[in-house]
Amino acid sequence: MAEAWKEAEKAAQRGVAAAQDDAARVAANATKQFGDLSEKGQQFARDADQRIEEYTGRSSDAWIKEGSRFIKTRPWTAVAMVAVAVYVFGKLRG
Repeated sequence: MAEAWKEAEKAAQRGVAAAQDDAARVAANATKQFGDLSEKGQQFARDADQRIEEYTGRSSDAWIKEGSRFIKTRPWTAVAMVAVAVYVFGKLRG
């Protein structure tokens, strides 16, 4: 009886060790994947900022500052503009 108990305990320990190894592998892979996605996202943001600057002559930071200033000085106009944009977008989507 004691021998069977020791065998079961060893099997359980091997199972736990294997599960820990698998979990460590999955965590390492996920960390690498998230790092790759983060890098791609940052590159996409840099590209978008560059395109905005090429098309408009102003950086996205300048547009954001102007938008923020507009919202602070004309909040109700900004709300109305967003409502109209949402309405039009909703109509376009059907």
